[in-house]
Amino acid sequence: MVGEFKKMTKPVVKLLKGNNRFKRLLGDSKKKQGLRSGFVVLRPGEFVGEHSTGTKEEIVIVLEGRAHFYYGKKKVILKESTFLYVPVKTTHNVKNVGQGPLKYVYITANLNK
Repeated sequence: MVGEFKKMTKPVVKLLKGNNRFKRLLGDSKKKQGLRSGFVVLRPGEFVGEHSTGTKEEIVIVLEGRAHFYYGKKKVILKESTFLYVPVKTTHNVKNVGQGPLKYVYITANLNK
């Protein structure tokens, strides 16, 4: 495996609980290579904030709630149990359009050296 996984000798388990806006699950934001993951909670009407995948691929898995995923001038509707793949160089944003909290996990991979 790449990056921090070379040093790991056992699986990592983290509980996906709470209402903090962001919880890092895996990886270091300063490293250029490897997997990163986080748990995001947005209140109704809240946006995560527009950003780009850059050189990373991203997966979003919605655990609870409803969202709009914006990229360019397009919108994709996400709901509980939805899997979304986001390619490299995609500027995007996520908005909670539900009545309750939106909870999702994202996973990014940057295998460029």
